[in-house]
Amino acid sequence: MLKFGGFSRDDVSCVTGGAGKIIFGKGTQLFIQSEEQYEPEVYELSDTKTNEKVCLATGFTRHNLMKDWTAFSGTEASQIVEDGKPTGVYNQVAVLEAGQECGNTTEKADEPCAASLEPDEMVNLASLTVFGLRVIFMKTVVFNVLMTLRLWISQ
Repeated sequence: MLKFGGFSRDDVSCVTGGAGKIIFGKGTQLFIQSEEQYEPEVYELSDTKTNEKVCLATGFTRHNLMKDWTAFSGTEASQIVEDGKPTGVYNQVAVLEAGQECGNTTEKADEPCAASLEPDEMVNLASLTVFGLRVIFMKTVVFNVLMTLRLWISQ
């Protein structure tokens, strides 16, 4: 889907490729979107200390999908990039004013966020290995310093 805004003949650029030419005016934005459409998952996040609320819309495929939501009216969607390549999926964040609501949220407000960190055995083993190597290195440094001092004192 290509959308072009109005432009004058004075401010044009063109891209040639293959069989035709595409002419862009000054300030024209080109959005190339996939045919797959995903609706956003909307979350209302809040800080218990400051009572600030933020509305997060994530996982949607149309860059201007949230423009009709009042909470997102002053913000711009940003595309998720993985390994330096755009994914075609967008996120959008809006800071809510006092009394402003996020809208239809994916999570229930009464449900606490259940984020659990499970201990990983491989991370624990790697941490223990690094700690052991550091201890051996420090013992080597201390031994070398002591032997150097002993040699200087004996001469």
